[in-house]
Order: sequence, then structure tokens, then C-alpha cells
Amino acid sequence: MVRLSRERHERLKKLLMAEKTRLWTEVRRELFETLGQELRSQYDLPQDIGERSLIDVLADTELVVADTRRQELTRMEEAMGRLAEGSYGVCEECGVEIGEERLRAVPYATHCISCQTRQEGPHHGPGVTL
Repeated sequence: MVRLSRERHERLKKLLMAEKTRLWTEVRRELFETLGQELRSQYDLPQDIGERSLIDVLADTELVVADTRRQELTRMEEAMGRLAEGSYGVCEECGVEIGEERLRAVPYATHCISCQTRQEGPHHGPGVTL
């Protein structure tokens, strides 16, 4: 297994912490600012059935966004665990270091671009590799 240098470990740790902080900030903002304002305004204005349906659709959409954020935060926690054990930033398939550009774009990536592309197969178009 590839052993991370101290410098790379520190850079990757800062990268993960910055991304985790960004995600938590977005979640807090969405929950406390956006949802709080929407809930207040919902009860301030009279609503007919059409308006209520639209509000329900928006609420469902927000739940999807919140679930996506939850999944991202879970992946970030898993990445932090891999960092602690020394396997973060190393491809789970081929064992080579994952490029830091890729980790900046997808901090919880577990595969290098080559292995990820191979896993996705030819049925995925160019530019969709996570």
C-alpha cells in the first residue's frame, strides 16, 4: 500500500476539512435561513390548493437536496476515516495515489480517474466520471 507523505497528508486533511466546513455551512444556511423564511411566509399568506401544491413540491425538492447533502457529509466522514487510517487519497482498486486535482473536485473519491472510468464503462459519456 502507498504511504502518504506528511506534507500530502496535511494538504489532504486541509482539503477535507475545508469541504466538510463548506457542506455544513450550506446545510445550516438551507435549514435555518431558507426553510425558516419559507415556513414563516407560508403562514403569513393565505393559500389556495394550487399554491399549497406548489409549496409541497418545493418542500419535497428541499428534502431531496437535504438528503444529497447528508450523503455528501457521510462520504466526507468516511474520507476522514480513511485519512486517519492512512488510506485516503489512494485508489482502492489499483493502489496509486489519486491526484490532488481530482480530490479537490471530488474530495470523497475512492478511485483514480482511470479506475473510475473503467468502472463506469463505455455506456457513460465523456465528462461524467466522478
